[in-house]
Amino acid sequence: MGSQIRCVQCGTYNLPEVTKCRVCGHPVHKDEGDLRKCPECGYEHNPASSEKCIGCGRDFRATKAAVAEIQGSKPAECEHWSEMPAHTSRTAKVGIAGILILLSGALGITHGLLALLPETGSEILSHYEAIIPPGEVLDELLNDSELLSAAILVFGVLAIVMSMFTFTRNRFSGALAGAVFGVLSVGFMIGAFFAIVGLILVATSKREFIPECD
Repeated sequence: MGSQIRCVQCGTYNLPEVTKCRVCGHPVHKDEGDLRKCPECGYEHNPASSEKCIGCGRDFRATKAAVAEIQGSKPAECEHWSEMPAHTSRTAKVGIAGILILLSGALGITHGLLALLPETGSEILSHYEAIIPPGEVLDELLNDSELLSAAILVFGVLAIVMSMFTFTRNRFSGALAGAVFGVLSVGFMIGAFFAIVGLILVATSKREFIPECD
């Protein structure tokens, strides 16, 4: 019987040339390489071509699909060591952008507070209007609407909070949003200018926000 193949299902010995057991019809395999072990129940005698485990009924097709999906998925983007010269430049740009966005938020908060407290800020705003003529039109709008003044104040706070993303470099979208809030906070127009410059610096340094390759 040494040349015969034993059926793993019923134990019957079959001739080497057969592919199915002569008693139970179970597929007959010549070596262990033709068998598949089930990762679910550990059954080791599943035919390699089978779609389900004989022991527990696990669907091998689902496993294949999952593996294919993992293997075909796009690898995480990372910064290669060869980019080091550009990396140094981007680091400086993002650092400057963070400072500018932070300043724009601080100026926006100051502008919003002065607009909400006309008794305290009217003199300061009058000097600002003399230096930057368009500011007079904006201040008239702020004086007419406390809601708009409060919005500028809130935008300034958001700009400061989200400027942290530029310093930590862990969320590109957050850094962009911080710059946008800096623009919306106005900040005596100067803050808006700072934020626009910061926005450009962040937008052109996107790869600074991805991890280094292993």
